[in-house]
Amino acid sequence: MRNITKDNYQYGFHKPETADFKTPKGLSRQVVEAISHYKNEPDWMRQFRLQSLMIFEQKMVPTWGADLSHISFDDLYYYISPSDKKFRRWADVPKDIKDTYDAIGIPQAEREYLAGVGAQYDSEMVYHNLKAGWEKQGVIFEGTDTALQKYPDLFKQYFGTVIPPSDNKFSALNSAVWSGGSFVYVPKGVKVDIPLQAYFRINAANMGQFERTLIIAEEGSSVHYVEGCFLAGAQVLTSSGEKPIEEVRIGDQVLTHKGRYRKVNKLFKRPYSKKVFTIKYYGDSQAELQVTGEHPLLVSKRQKSEYRNTSFKLQWVRADQVRKDDYLVYPIFQDKTGSGSDLPAVNLTIPIGHGRHSPTYHTLSFDLDPDFYRLVGYFLSEGHVDKEHYLSFTFNEKEQPLVQDVKSLIKRYFSKDPIIGKIRNHGQILTLCSTLAARFFAREFGSTNRTKRIPLWMLNSSPEKLAQLVNGMWSGDGSFDPQANLFRYSSVTRSLIHGFRDALLRLGITCSINSQRRLMPKQMMHNVIISRTCNRQFGSIVGKTVPNGRKEGSPFHLDANYLYVPIKSVHIKEKNTTVYNFGVTEDESYVAEGVVSHNCTAPIYSTDSLHAAVVEIVVRPGAHVRYTTIQNWSTNVYNLVTKRMLVEAEGFGEWIDGNLGSKVTMKYPSVILNGKGAKGEVLSLAMAGAGQHLDAGGKAIHLAPYTTSTITSKSVSLNGGRSSYRGMVKIIPGAKGSKSFVRCDALLLDDQSRSDTYPVNIVGEQDVTLGHEASVSKVGEQQLFYLMSRGLSENQSSSLIVNGFLEPIAKELPLEYAVELNRLISLSMEGSVG
Repeated sequence: MRNITKDNYQYGFHKPETADFKTPKGLSRQVVEAISHYKNEPDWMRQFRLQSLMIFEQKMVPTWGADLSHISFDDLYYYISPSDKKFRRWADVPKDIKDTYDAIGIPQAEREYLAGVGAQYDSEMVYHNLKAGWEKQGVIFEGTDTALQKYPDLFKQYFGTVIPPSDNKFSALNSAVWSGGSFVYVPKGVKVDIPLQAYFRINAANMGQFERTLIIAEEGSSVHYVEGCFLAGAQVLTSSGEKPIEEVRIGDQVLTHKGRYRKVNKLFKRPYSKKVFTIKYYGDSQAELQVTGEHPLLVSKRQKSEYRNTSFKLQWVRADQVRKDDYLVYPIFQDKTGSGSDLPAVNLTIPIGHGRHSPTYHTLSFDLDPDFYRLVGYFLSEGHVDKEHYLSFTFNEKEQPLVQDVKSLIKRYFSKDPIIGKIRNHGQILTLCSTLAARFFAREFGSTNRTKRIPLWMLNSSPEKLAQLVNGMWSGDGSFDPQANLFRYSSVTRSLIHGFRDALLRLGITCSINSQRRLMPKQMMHNVIISRTCNRQFGSIVGKTVPNGRKEGSPFHLDANYLYVPIKSVHIKEKNTTVYNFGVTEDESYVAEGVVSHNCTAPIYSTDSLHAAVVEIVVRPGAHVRYTTIQNWSTNVYNLVTKRMLVEAEGFGEWIDGNLGSKVTMKYPSVILNGKGAKGEVLSLAMAGAGQHLDAGGKAIHLAPYTTSTITSKSVSLNGGRSSYRGMVKIIPGAKGSKSFVRCDALLLDDQSRSDTYPVNIVGEQDVTLGHEASVSKVGEQQLFYLMSRGLSENQSSSLIVNGFLEPIAKELPLEYAVELNRLISLSMEGSVG
């Protein structure tokens, strides 16, 4: 492992101290009073601090967990103020402080991602800003010191109520000397869908940082974050056809990158005034992605110019990182379960009228064989349903073979001859008078051009059946151009165009979509153009012999799962607009404008790297808060933190906690479930290397009935590092119907490293469900050999195994931070094996 020390730690630089005010070393009543006096605090806060100091002096340093005996409380500075002012404009921050934060990207992060940002330098928040839109809705995001001055009554109502000074020695220490941190208040019903984020930096040597974070989410509110979005009008492929993204609703089913339909579970909308990336690609002349730069797309990167892509390795890539000639992808529908399953036969009972006392039912029963698929193909191109009672087909007078084929198929499946009308205006109509057939076709395939579609169960059928569906559709609305040697299928209904294209892809035939506006009537005509390389294959399906000609290449590539289409152009333009996104269950992706996009949603993202902090969060009834920490301190830092949420009825509180750096970490994010139906989740990650002891985990206290908690802990130990899971679940008498599940998994990379588990379960109620699982595994030689035999180095192989092990944590992060987490893991893994 590459040890991160003060010499090689990326952000280990420091600036000469230019403190505006600095207490002497050591902790005393005089130091505490000096801090309170300098901050001009009310008397109640001064008394609170002094009482906390007394508690700190009475409590012993914990002897369980990590070794804290080397902490010298008398050798620390407890307060250093770098500036006597707080700034709301980045340009006004002093140059030396600004240069430090420029180096870690705060200004750019605020411009591109954040609703608000707070920057703490040593003991004070020197820069705090909140976008005006949230301020107008009553959202407060201030430095904790500022909030005490501006909102004294609100502050006093909540401060120290979730974590009192008496909780433990380090909460008492924080309560005595706290300075800086963030105060967040979200009013009732307000939903914050872009991030509030804080940065903390220790610049001075022998500095203790004791920030205090307090978050209150009132009833029905939420603090949520959405990383990337599409502009209004982006066409999203749902199970009922394309739909503009702004019209997508919770419960809609969208096609995901795994080729199956999954439900939308969250909706996001926010104002946007930055760069928009417009991406056009070969394969669909109408499709045009207009997306924010940070939104991830599923991409196969272009290979070197001296050879063509022969293998397509997929990765999620930000929109601002894709390049011309990279490949976007479209998934081939292949859902093997649910509504996508092939149906072998129809056996349906349908109400078709009312008798004197009850409805009249008729039964429809026949096999769904390939010939029936051909009849459906004719209907999708040339048919319609009239007044729920008549199933009609219209053909040109020259298409008598098709007329006779449809007549025989109708007779076969519905045991009734259609009425064949006289030829008028070169057209001939066949009409089946059957309420049963008409309602069945309308329900499954649509009744008019506006509503026609190929249902999912049909798309998931066998190649033999799909070939006949394609045959019928092309026979009705298809053409062949002998001069250009091209097959074409045309329709004014874009949903049919997509269905035809999906059927072709499942048959192994590549194609493109070309759309053009017709003058009379004013509507779009869409065409599926069959790739020339597939001409003879398609010709065999529709019964047309294609003469041998010059073999031409195709810009598209196709495998069993995806169609790969090269990017034609990328353009960038500043826009002031509204953007949209949504969450998707399981697969976390969807098809927008014909290609795969990540749903890229996650609730609140707020990173803290803390020394001895206290984080208090109040989640009111029905509110939702997620708090995420990814810490990467250098290995001379003791990271001792108390974090707790109080969650009321039907509220939802989440901790996502990642620990990679520090010498010692002791951190156990907790949820107190204080109302009926409250939910709490803790996801904890620890990666301990040489000289590190990371003691982390989570706690869940069930104080009300029908509450639910989940604690998931993942730890990795390497090069002699030690990781520990320490957690507790407590269910009090009367908390009936409560459920809790704890899972802690440890991965050891060598024989010198260590992992421990210290669970405590206290159950005072019989009617509960409690589960606990634990596992310890070791990277084996067979795993390494398998990956190395495929071209990876030993370090790359180990990193891949570790990243897979930690995937439950990484997938909960927005893309930017998941990428950074993986990068930090890879850095920590250098030289970790052998």
